[in-house]
Amino acid sequence: KGGDKGGDKGGDKGGKGGKGGGDKKEEKKEVDPAKERAKQLKAVIKEGGKKGVELEGASDMGGLDFFCTSVDTPDGDMEFLKECVSAMNAEPDPSAEERKGGAGHIGKMVFSAGAKQLIMVATVPADKQSKVNAKEWMAHVAASVGGKPVGEQSAAIAHGEADADPDKGKFPIKMKDTALAAGIAYLKEKGCFPEGGDDDDDSDVAFGDDAFDDL
Repeated sequence: KGGDKGGDKGGDKGGKGGKGGGDKKEEKKEVDPAKERAKQLKAVIKEGGKKGVELEGASDMGGLDFFCTSVDTPDGDMEFLKECVSAMNAEPDPSAEERKGGAGHIGKMVFSAGAKQLIMVATVPADKQSKVNAKEWMAHVAASVGGKPVGEQSAAIAHGEADADPDKGKFPIKMKDTALAAGIAYLKEKGCFPEGGDDDDDSDVAFGDDAFDDL
């Protein structure tokens, strides 16, 4: 009898434990991809709005019309990066509690490193296209990391991507630094970025990765 009871109880408990484990697994699966994406999009737009204000402030202080910078929340997703850049360029709402955007008048190249690729978006307003053409700028920068232009390509806006290749030591986070440097070098060639002098140290910081965290 003792054996029977022990066996029954042990069996019942084991069964219940198995059931509970199954329920937990099911709960983990119940993640709505659409909701998760909507949540990420909200973060993307928030970061873009904040970065736009920072770019606008840095431009006002330094008198610079072009910037290269990177963002985190798009995480290598082109759709998200486009939304992020749109948020940067949006006209600020004067009635809003917090200022957002305001960088539409600034030429910029924005980078996002994901797990598998580096993506890039360049926008140049009409009054600055005689100095820098977004399509040509993108072609130069994408080539620096073995990438290529993708999607829309014009004087006003251009997109690019570069795939990771771990076997060749190509990681998006490292490629981003190379691309940022290439973007700045191109601006210098065009006379749109200060060469040398005391101001150059500050400007390099302003153009680099995570440029505006300290502003």
